[in-house]
Amino acid sequence: MVPDSTGEVRRLEPETIERYFKSTNVVVHLLSQVPRCELRIDPTTESLELRVPQDGSNPDLSPFENIEIDYATDPNEDCFVLRLAAGGMHYAAYSFIAKIVEELQQGQFFSSAISHSLKEYELLIQSRRLLSSEKQTGLLGELLLLAYLCSADPGSGLTSWLGPESEQHDFSFDTFDLEVKTTKSERRTHRIGSATQLEPSENRSLLFLSIQLTAAGGADNAFSLVELVDEIQNLLGPQALPFNEYLARLGWRRSDVESYRTRYLLRSRPAFFPVDQHFPSLQNSALQQTVPHYEHLSEISYRTDVSHLQPASVPDALDGFATYANSLLRRS
Repeated sequence: MVPDSTGEVRRLEPETIERYFKSTNVVVHLLSQVPRCELRIDPTTESLELRVPQDGSNPDLSPFENIEIDYATDPNEDCFVLRLAAGGMHYAAYSFIAKIVEELQQGQFFSSAISHSLKEYELLIQSRRLLSSEKQTGLLGELLLLAYLCSADPGSGLTSWLGPESEQHDFSFDTFDLEVKTTKSERRTHRIGSATQLEPSENRSLLFLSIQLTAAGGADNAFSLVELVDEIQNLLGPQALPFNEYLARLGWRRSDVESYRTRYLLRSRPAFFPVDQHFPSLQNSALQQTVPHYEHLSEISYRTDVSHLQPASVPDALDGFATYANSLLRRS
């Protein structure tokens, strides 16, 4: 799909798409000038990424396992970022994205363009059977910290992890609670799933750990979800049974491991932030006092960007985590 002088487009040939996937670098291709639609093909992860200007719509791809929506800020505007796994279906995945762009050029909102395209490519975009991309990303961050904790003390490390028990926060330590959020975005933008998730417990301080991931390809210090699970199971040894039960409750099945081998690196050093009056969050207690008939609202979720905040020092209970994380950083 190539923009021409008249503003109309023509689709790329299958041979061209295959050539791009055989490249050793990420290929960036302009699909449309108005609206500006940029395609990025990453041969190392066999994935496609479409960047389009945000238009105020709210696309929901949560029922699908190999496609996700993210957000990014390009030099001149805020963008939607649609990522699509294309393993074994390179041209079909490209055609799906091309269809979205054609819908956008006809004046459709991004959410409507996706809906129309899904109807034509339902075999490509499979209904969810695996952990969703969002759940995988969140679990990667939690397991990174858990692997570090278990390397020091397997028993107490596993006890500190509250995520699988559906507690308010992910980890609990002697003097503070910790919420871990992980993103693949270029900014520290994280999805918060409720108005209570970032509300400190009574007489307890709450810290927020922001982790940024990026695709790793063949980097020797990269990690995958499967590798983290295996590492923690080995560290726990005879104590691995409750960990395995936790994973099962989250939807993890050993039969699906081949779908969880995508490898990542840390895009940046993990950053800790105190959840205080300076932290951008919605809190249940404050909303109850300020929002009329708040008791009738439900399923509150939102995104918070903490890129502007100054990170706090690493808490004493996690003083070795920085060294552990440094070994997993993307190398320039």
